[in-house]
Amino acid sequence: MTDNKENVLQLLADSRLALMNQQDTVALKLATQAKRLEPDNPETYKCAANACMSLENYKEAIHNYSQAIRIDPKNGNRYFDLGFALATSEKIADAMRNFAKAEELGCSPENLAQLYNVLGICCFDIARYDDALINLNKAEQIVGVDMDILQRKAILYGIKGDIRNGILTANQLKLIAPTEYMGYEVAFKLLVQDKRLEAAEKELERAMKYTSPSMDLYNDSMTLELEKYNIDKESSHFEAALTIIEKALKSVKPTITNVIEGYINAAEINLQLEKPDQTIHCLNAAQNPIGAYNSGFEILDKEFVPVELTEYDVEEMMVADKEKIIEQYGDYGLEEMVQSVEPDEDGNRNYFTEIEDDTEEKEEVHKLSETEKAEYTRENIDQINRLYVGAYTLKKDYEQVIEYAKVLQASENIHNSYIGKYTEANALMEMCSPDATKKYEEIIRFFRNAMIKDPSDLAALNFRIQCYIDIKEYNEAEQLCNLLAKEMKEPILKKIEEAKSKGE
Repeated sequence: MTDNKENVLQLLADSRLALMNQQDTVALKLATQAKRLEPDNPETYKCAANACMSLENYKEAIHNYSQAIRIDPKNGNRYFDLGFALATSEKIADAMRNFAKAEELGCSPENLAQLYNVLGICCFDIARYDDALINLNKAEQIVGVDMDILQRKAILYGIKGDIRNGILTANQLKLIAPTEYMGYEVAFKLLVQDKRLEAAEKELERAMKYTSPSMDLYNDSMTLELEKYNIDKESSHFEAALTIIEKALKSVKPTITNVIEGYINAAEINLQLEKPDQTIHCLNAAQNPIGAYNSGFEILDKEFVPVELTEYDVEEMMVADKEKIIEQYGDYGLEEMVQSVEPDEDGNRNYFTEIEDDTEEKEEVHKLSETEKAEYTRENIDQINRLYVGAYTLKKDYEQVIEYAKVLQASENIHNSYIGKYTEANALMEMCSPDATKKYEEIIRFFRNAMIKDPSDLAALNFRIQCYIDIKEYNEAEQLCNLLAKEMKEPILKKIEEAKSKGE
């Protein structure tokens, strides 16, 4: 019996060590052996469950943690373990019940702090923001000042519109880590949310003074320019945003993801500036980020315009140079300096100081690794295809519009798929294709069926209305407008009236 006990203790110790060394399968195997030897030992189930969590086998983890509770029902730490596994599996209601039991029975301080932290996240996910703040404050009281907790609290204050407390939290973050951008970033986002753009700009200036340049800082600087554009509609803000993107990619050592997003953002801005060729140029770079970045791809559309100097310009420059020399050396100072240098055997005077080569090591230009693979999110891919559609629409190259619209139709995002379907029909109409009418009838049926499946699908309704406007069936469009709320209906009815007047 004693040998059996010692074997189990050794197996559990070995299992924990294997888990620490990221040998998750080995850890599970050792814990399973321990379970067979001592099926009534809750620690054997906990070890097995911990290994299952690392293997992301949450169903088995939940089963093993539940077995540990069955054997040791008065231990609050067991309920915490089960609650954490349930929360990870997004079974929020069950997780919260087990956390409540863990709090009732009591558990270790580290588990209790994590319990409140996870409860805060769970409450956030179900939009119980006040409860989320209470739980995060409880966690903070146990562990003390914690950057992650402060950041979550700041986000919650932003959602609640409590800008003052949000900025107080941002200041706490800056007090703890004044050289990290996190606190400045939180404050900046809150100030932008509160439409205090001047204060937001000063916040970025503070960040530039006390923190190292980062992609997040440059991205927020770009966001500020776009926010300014929303107020005064000056296109100069778009130009400034492009300059910021280029500076970011040259000043910071970006990742491939940073480069891809930078090129996509530049394409988005160029489309707003109605520069389709530069938009396409940036999108092509986004699809070949390593090659584009390493070869020095320029975000800005820099066109060199040579300055042609007339004879008068040259003469004026010579007179200006002569005046400058006289001012520095006197009327004959320069000639005297030249004559003071002894000529060589060929009669030449070497009066220029020799400049030695810079011996200091130059900073190596950052390059992306050729072996690293560029990875795109679904959102990246959809955004690229949407921007291609927009750029080729500006160029009136409708064959290319149709090509990218068809790609967009395959998107997992319903709204992007809708854009692709509508854009194909609209492009056929712009081309005066004989297939346009048939295509419009087809997508009108598609959007009608989408509304039957989901009557709350406003995107399908709006696209269906736009289709009827395009094919001049204004009565159908007006009838569908009655399904919209007043604030949404009025601008569309105005649009229909404008289309009618142009049609007449």
